[in-house]
Amino acid sequence: MDIQAVSFDAGNTLIRPRTSVGEVYAAAARRHGVSADGVALDRRFREVFGRRRSEFLPAVSRPHSPGRERAFWRTLVAEVFRLEGLWETAAHVFEAIFHDLYEAFARPDPWEVFPDVGPCLDALQARGVPVVVVSNWDSRLHEILLGLGLRERFRFVLVSAEFGAEKPDPAIFHEAARRLGKAPDRVLHVGDLYREDVLGARAAGMVGALVDRQGDGPPARVRFRDLREIPGYLG
Repeated sequence: MDIQAVSFDAGNTLIRPRTSVGEVYAAAARRHGVSADGVALDRRFREVFGRRRSEFLPAVSRPHSPGRERAFWRTLVAEVFRLEGLWETAAHVFEAIFHDLYEAFARPDPWEVFPDVGPCLDALQARGVPVVVVSNWDSRLHEILLGLGLRERFRFVLVSAEFGAEKPDPAIFHEAARRLGKAPDRVLHVGDLYREDVLGARAAGMVGALVDRQGDGPPARVRFRDLREIPGYLG
């Protein structure tokens, strides 16, 4: 297969959280005098985000603006605190807590790069293979990747909130191929989610590959346990 470019998902493919979302929330609350349990907040965040996930793109991208992103996350975080029974004690300092949280998740501190990323990108660069990022994220991803020393490694970073469509919608994959100047079937897309990354890429005519570092993911025709396997796959 004549693969001429590689597209990567971001979260849990290139980078992962150093700690849970709930622990970051709890630490921010404690800095402002509000006692909070990180495990409980993490569970509550997953519940609320899972329920409101479908609202994200319409809320932030029509038209896109950082202000709309911030407003969406403020509403979501407030709901997490209310449902967790923290609002009565946190209401008077909520704006300060939210400011800390929103800024924290724009910095590299809560994130770390998987150890196989650097060697994989080095090998692809040595072969002249262009690499890009296609991610369901908001505009803060640019600053995160920059702070982690990854942004300059990629030709471009295509973020769903800015583009207005998210994986598995073929439109975002087609846009990546267009910007690369490649036919979709000459692009390999690698990500950790079977529906969004593998099936979405296939629907757009790309080769969809699953990164499955634990070896317990769903079946996929193309699967990597380690990103360092990718250059060998290209032949």
